[in-house]
Amino acid sequence: MPTVIARSWARPVVAVLGLIYLVLGVAGFFVPETAHGGHDTTRVVWLFSSSTVLNIVHTALGLLGLLAARKLSGAVAYCWVLFVAFTGLTAYGILATAFSTAREDPVNLNWADNWLHGLTALVALVVALSGSRAEEA
Repeated sequence: MPTVIARSWARPVVAVLGLIYLVLGVAGFFVPETAHGGHDTTRVVWLFSSSTVLNIVHTALGLLGLLAARKLSGAVAYCWVLFVAFTGLTAYGILATAFSTAREDPVNLNWADNWLHGLTALVALVVALSGSRAEEA
């Protein structure tokens, strides 16, 4: 009977993703005037824009990532959710950043956010696909 060996790197990758987004989300709450709505490119944490909506999303996904990293099945499920969520957020961000003339963008995304969310979606897809498979020993 073959032995199933799960990929051991999926859980640490999910933990790192969760920690990155938790730190980014919590740090965003310390940016002055984050509670004000609208598109304002001066509200940034490092390179990434900050808004109440974006901070809540980043903090929630960061906490979920740290919790999901406890088990391989949780890490894989989290990566599928992350892939879908950040693919949508990347598409929204590209459209909002490139074509929006309205100053009432509640998410307040910039190009650095679009790159971060897009790369996160790709990493999540790779982890979800490889973590879903098992190797025979």
